[in-house]
Amino acid sequence: MENQGGQAAEPGLILSTTVETKLRLYTPSGDCKGSKMSRKYALRHRIPRMATVDSISPERRQVMFPTLTPQQVKRIELIGKPRKVETGEMLIRQGDPAPPFMVVVSGEIEIVQPSPQGNQTIVTHHTGEFTGELNMLSGRRSLVCAYMKQGGVVIELDRHELQTLVQNDVELSEIIMRAFIMRRMELIAQGIGDVILIGSLHSPETLRIKNFLSRNGHPYAYIDLDRDKEVQGLLDRFHVNVDDIPVLICRGTTVLRNPTNAQVAVCLGFNPELDESQIRDVIVIGAGPSGLAAAVYAASEGLSVLVIETSAPGGQAGSSSKIENYLGFPTGISGQDLAGRAYVQAQKFGSDIMVARSAVKLACARRPYVVEIDGGTRFPARTVVIASGAQYRKLPLENLTRFEGAGVYYGATNVEAQWCGNEEVIVVGGGNSAGQAAVFLAESSKHVHMLIRSGGLADSMSRYLIRRIEDSPRITLHPYTEVDSIDGEGHVECVRWRNNQNGKIEVHNIRHVFVMTGANPNSGWLNGCIALDEDGFIKTGTDLRPDDLLNAQWPLPRQPFLLETSLPGVFAVGDIRSGNVKRVASAVGEGSISIHLVHKVLAE
Repeated sequence: MENQGGQAAEPGLILSTTVETKLRLYTPSGDCKGSKMSRKYALRHRIPRMATVDSISPERRQVMFPTLTPQQVKRIELIGKPRKVETGEMLIRQGDPAPPFMVVVSGEIEIVQPSPQGNQTIVTHHTGEFTGELNMLSGRRSLVCAYMKQGGVVIELDRHELQTLVQNDVELSEIIMRAFIMRRMELIAQGIGDVILIGSLHSPETLRIKNFLSRNGHPYAYIDLDRDKEVQGLLDRFHVNVDDIPVLICRGTTVLRNPTNAQVAVCLGFNPELDESQIRDVIVIGAGPSGLAAAVYAASEGLSVLVIETSAPGGQAGSSSKIENYLGFPTGISGQDLAGRAYVQAQKFGSDIMVARSAVKLACARRPYVVEIDGGTRFPARTVVIASGAQYRKLPLENLTRFEGAGVYYGATNVEAQWCGNEEVIVVGGGNSAGQAAVFLAESSKHVHMLIRSGGLADSMSRYLIRRIEDSPRITLHPYTEVDSIDGEGHVECVRWRNNQNGKIEVHNIRHVFVMTGANPNSGWLNGCIALDEDGFIKTGTDLRPDDLLNAQWPLPRQPFLLETSLPGVFAVGDIRSGNVKRVASAVGEGSISIHLVHKVLAE
């Protein structure tokens, strides 16, 4: 069993069966005990159905749905608020923002998933058990409903009280966090949530939204127009045309046609309501490994933290299928899993994180600094950590944009791999990301052609990846080779490449090209506030020359700290920094070190 992000979920936690059913668009009745059909039309489609927890082994059930001891419940009661609840009382509705965490002292709480097949009971919590999953830490909207099946007493904690609990009580933190993570894994694995995506394998926008939902760890059900013609018939009745695909249905009440990532984030309540007047200790721009590390260390050390991320946690590393040379993970870990764990850690310690929002300006004339995001919202901060990263360089082809997401990809996760099937693919690039992609794609593709401009991989790739590429019969390395052109009708159908030594041309009917070459820094939004090198990367520490500091009017008697830019209290970490080491471990290290330096600045 695999989840939407491509990582194997632990089997057997909640069993599912694929059933033939009618999928209807509903409007909730408000009590989660039933729904009224708002459309006359229905379509037949195979979708997963979650079975009861009775089928789970006792060992697994104890991890996902543990029973707390009376002593543990008493410790929670010191933080929360006990209250009496009557039978049938609704506690949480699907879509409620920042749902409370509840422990059953007496009575029973039933957790219900609204479903096209009728509302399904996921689990019934008895005395000593607790509600919730990761949304309770992030403050996102509830994916489920909860009501009091049998009256009794519950202890209720809001999001901040829950964060206090998991930060200060080591034993309860481990129990609650493990349960939350495993519950979310199963929701993702079975595509059970509050959103249905209707799209097409031939639609670049479908791939974009699938990636956005997956990398944000949000469960969703997917229906493909190419496989179910009845879906297209239904959409035709609602005058939805090709340009409107994909269609996103949020909680059965809101229909979005080809939405932007920001619109999806708003509909699903990804971002918390924030006080724009609050001066934060640190604002982190970017939620790649370096930005998340900065957020975790800052929040865990008591600083007020806001993270602003353009797309989803993980950065470029988030698109890596498996990282095997990261310390502490001898069997490897996917970039998405690593980012997901760091994301949960940051939320556990109280970081505020906004996704699908971009920093567009740094007001640097005076302190506190102000970071402006798209839409005009402005957040003041005493210090800023810039971790906005870099993006892969695009191939110098005139028609490239036509095929981005339709045969040309900039990441190799399970989402993209599913689109390739048993076909030949091309990977362009000679760095570790390209090597990881080639090895990963070789597992499911017919053959991988790896194109590099140089004569070999030794200078740009880890040795363990080179050995795997050399040993794989499904990977062919093409040195001194560059893509000359791509062509097709709506999707890549033909690729022409050229040997840059002898000029030899080859033409292949290949439909999938993974581009992982070099990187351009995401520094354009800085508007000249900070000294950059000739390639646009941010200069820090000893790389700042005297004339850089003079031009920036550096106001302090001391020199800039190690990761400090030409603006006091503004730091750059990870791929955005000039001279950075392109390794996940170094990015994480820089993020953590930057917070040590932030403390020094705040003490000045």
